[in-house]
Amino acid sequence: MAPFRDALADEVMTSPTSAGTLSLEVAPRHVVVALADVQLAVSEGLLTITRAARRRVRRVVRPIGSRLIVARGLPSEGVGLWLEPRPGEVERVFGAEPRDLIDHADGLVALRQLDRLIRRLAAALSGVGNGVREALEIGPAADRGLDKVLLADYGDHVTVYRRSLFHVRARRLLDAHVDGRVVIPTPAGEVRVMCSSRFAVSVIGDYVRFTTPAGDDLAHVSLPWVSRGDREEIARRIGQVVERDRVSSDT
Repeated sequence: MAPFRDALADEVMTSPTSAGTLSLEVAPRHVVVALADVQLAVSEGLLTITRAARRRVRRVVRPIGSRLIVARGLPSEGVGLWLEPRPGEVERVFGAEPRDLIDHADGLVALRQLDRLIRRLAAALSGVGNGVREALEIGPAADRGLDKVLLADYGDHVTVYRRSLFHVRARRLLDAHVDGRVVIPTPAGEVRVMCSSRFAVSVIGDYVRFTTPAGDDLAHVSLPWVSRGDREEIARRIGQVVERDRVSSDT
């Protein structure tokens, strides 16, 4: 019976981060991540968030809803957990950043530990990702990472989420499809444009811009909370998506 018990035993991993030791526990019926005074537990379609503040412990239980997304930080190599309680709306509920590579002699070792932990976490939560193959979060880590932009890759399209002013949750900003379609939701309805290549996606000011091959405007979306470099990286990744089908057919 020993091998059977070992197969069902909890798996525990830890990694140093900028805020202390991040721990991950994977068991047959639950997944738990904890850092400093925050613990998240996923079990049977529910997300339990526990925060310790002074002498009080606050526990919130929320249904996972549409999905729970594990996103890698770019360029920080950190991790964020994003809850999508309803379609088109996500909230960053947990995050961890790696140790500073300059200030810590073991920074690279800690970064490799964190990478292994994140990969295991993503695998453990793949069942509640509901179609998300890979996700990235791009932007500043300040204010619990609320201003980060989330890119969720579903294979045939990528959805970009961005938080608006005075809102805690980020909302769907656009869908970029591998056949070149870009769908942008607006209060007046969806705007749909076709991008023929990655060169049709660029940055101007606070905006990601979509153009014709001749350079004429088709549409644009605002990304005010991230840096110019972050906007350019987001535009680059959208450009990769809109010509993914063409690249695949060429090869």
